Amino acid sequence: MGVIKQGILGGFSGKVGSVIGTSWKGIAVIKSRPLSVANPNTVGQQAQRGAMSSIVKATRALQAALIQLYWNAVAVKMSGYNFFVKTNIGVFGTAGLLDASNLLATRGTLLGAALTGSVTSVSGDTTTLSWDDNSGDADALSTDVAVGVSYNETKDLWKVSDQSKTRGDESLVIADTDAEGGNVIHTYLGFARPNFSKVANSTYLVSTVS
Repeated sequence: MGVIKQGILGGFSGKVGSVIGTSWKGIAVIKSRPLSVANPNTVGQQAQRGAMSSIVKATRALQAALIQLYWNAVAVKMSGYNFFVKTNIGVFGTAGLLDASNLLATRGTLLGAALTGSVTSVSGDTTTLSWDDNSGDADALSTDVAVGVSYNETKDLWKVSDQSKTRGDESLVIADTDAEGGNVIHTYLGFARPNFSKVANSTYLVSTVS
């Protein structure tokens, strides 16, 4: 039973039908009761929970080197972490990353650049990404910071390059001491202004392992 505290127009506490009355920091608040779920463990719900578990694991690996820099800068009314999850949840499943080509490692309106090469050297412990310098096209500048991301599907491992290379350098190296022959490695190339005021959508290429 709900109790009206200050007359018919005042706040109330307790439950009235599907409405709950409570207070928060002295403010009267009403909210609806959550819908009951007859079966909280349907196939669809299991799949959604599996996708969420997989993407949370990925965001933990990418948080410091990628998300805090490139996603926090472009997120609006949410954290970069939540923006990354919102953008990419659809490409993950219970088994992990399911649609590598459609994942966005970075996202924004800055002009990107297509990857022209991606080679993982097992003996050299590196993955090298290459592209053509398209500075001068649209809003692209030669000083835009380049970032490379690799995902080893075989070992479920993420790697991120440092921010020492620019669009004008046309290549960067991702350190990788874990890759082995036969691994499937997906790579992503993104760009940003040095102050992260603009970020580009990443481009994608499967790496050749040598």
